[in-house]
Amino acid sequence: MNYKPYLRITHIAAVFIFAGLIAWNFYFSSEFDPLREPYSSSAFEERQVESVDIDTENTEPVEEPDTDNENESTNNNEDAGSIEAYGVSSVHPLAADAGMQVMEDGGNAVDAAITVSFMLGVVEPYGSGIGGGGVMLLHDPSEGATAYDYREAAPTSGNWPTRGIAVPGMVKGMQQLHDEHGTIAWEELLQPAVDTAREGFQAGNVFNQQTGNATRRLEMTPDERENFFPGGQVLEVNDTLVQEELAQTLELIQQDGADAFYEGPIAENLSSELAFTMEDFAAYETGTAEPVEAQIGDQTVYGGPSPSSGAVVVQSLQLADRIENSGALAEVMPEAEEQTLEELVSNPAYVDQYIHMINEISKVTYESRLDELGDPNFDDIDHGRLTEESYIDSLLGQMSFDEISDTGDLFDSPGEENDSRNTTHFVIVDPDGRMISATHSLGEFFGSGIYENGFFLNNQMTNFSEDDESINRYEPGKRPRTFVSPVIFEENGRPVLGMGTPGGRRIPALLFQTMMRYEYGLNDSGESMTLQEAIEFPRFYNEDDVVYVEDQDMPVEAAERLREMNYSVVRHSSPLFYGGIQALGLVLDEEGRVSGMYGGGDPRRNGAWQIESAN
Repeated sequence: MNYKPYLRITHIAAVFIFAGLIAWNFYFSSEFDPLREPYSSSAFEERQVESVDIDTENTEPVEEPDTDNENESTNNNEDAGSIEAYGVSSVHPLAADAGMQVMEDGGNAVDAAITVSFMLGVVEPYGSGIGGGGVMLLHDPSEGATAYDYREAAPTSGNWPTRGIAVPGMVKGMQQLHDEHGTIAWEELLQPAVDTAREGFQAGNVFNQQTGNATRRLEMTPDERENFFPGGQVLEVNDTLVQEELAQTLELIQQDGADAFYEGPIAENLSSELAFTMEDFAAYETGTAEPVEAQIGDQTVYGGPSPSSGAVVVQSLQLADRIENSGALAEVMPEAEEQTLEELVSNPAYVDQYIHMINEISKVTYESRLDELGDPNFDDIDHGRLTEESYIDSLLGQMSFDEISDTGDLFDSPGEENDSRNTTHFVIVDPDGRMISATHSLGEFFGSGIYENGFFLNNQMTNFSEDDESINRYEPGKRPRTFVSPVIFEENGRPVLGMGTPGGRRIPALLFQTMMRYEYGLNDSGESMTLQEAIEFPRFYNEDDVVYVEDQDMPVEAAERLREMNYSVVRHSSPLFYGGIQALGLVLDEEGRVSGMYGGGDPRRNGAWQIESAN
């Protein structure tokens, strides 16, 4: 019998099988791996275009505000802000998807922000939600920048609910934004969150890790616990979480707006189960204010006002600019031939000097925060004074460029002392050129751990100082200080970059560091870093005499020089320790017209972004 034809067929089959195994190993196995992050598939990654070009013929430069005519808009050409693109940057891709769909359907940035906010409470119930609050910067090219404060507040009754729960502000904050700027029906904006809660979504790696870490502190009924921990086990990656109780709560808010939460059945239930009164909820008010601001070169930077910590980020940027322009870099890097921030940030030879300068800036701005930032409804806070040149010079005078300065304690509340990695951040730009930068929080991850009506309640009362003399002391109805620091940069009257991060007490320091890397850093090709490259670059963080470094490849010589300055250099590899920067930006041409949009998201928290042409 002639076996050769069969051998030939066998060989051919073997080749196809071998090729199939290779294809499975390099593509299909990762696409269908049951333990693979569900939101890192090619379907999601392909949407994360780093930048898009915009036809400048369809955009106009924004005119300078007419400050002499109080009866006119701050911008005489209300159509000048229009651009031919829109985008969302969020720590969860499902929230980014929902926000993009709102704008595709004709909604504006505020409409999209409302949808994103409620959606994040569904897919990241540990990071934010209707049981918490937040701070938002809204920059409209025709009106300028405004800060919205829907931070949680202590009950006006003087009660101290279990585990430090404060009156949530998120729902009323979204209602105010919709009343003032919304264009799409409230019910429609909440529908994606209702649908996702009811139909379920796949748990990702961060969800799996955070629920696992919080197992013992979550206060839930057996049925509620079974939903998050089926069979007593943490939801695995790619398992589906259905939240029917949350869907029903959101439907109440859909139907009756903020009244359902603050005067209706939700407030009634929370008052009966926890140490609140109905008046505590009815008395809660949101607020608007002017952001903290300062001029940095050709740009104006806006930060969230007190009780948020935008002033810390703004002051940090001012100090860096002051150090370069005052000649103080000669003290930071005396041996350098070229004494510029670009050389300091991008040259590996000066990494230890760079780390030390960033640490010193963060120390003096954090210390200033203790005495200057609190609830402006209870204390007189002059944000303008905090960014004046004389004040920045006084902070500069407290810094040391050759040794660790002694600043004492930089935190004065139990919540600040806790090593928290909480909160969430998103940035939105709409086709009219409006930009939103918002940070939402529950306090710690999962907040108080107490679960009612399908959502977790915050623990923001722990962020009050225990010192009766502190500006951040507890008082009924007061908002505690927070590290959240949403930021927007403006150029030629137009918002050009929005950025923020979660990260607890590390937020201002990590945000400042990333901004420095983006502004002055160079990549391996010697070119200016893209936003995404700056976001992905390894970070560090300093407290007392310890420098925590993410980069395992830090030059040995740099680590030794830091130790000679009495630093302890500690490798800390947890991605969430270093925040989760989310950002969107616009490119302007020489005439101030928008010629492009770009975005970035932090892989440390599986951050996502999407940008689309409006054409």
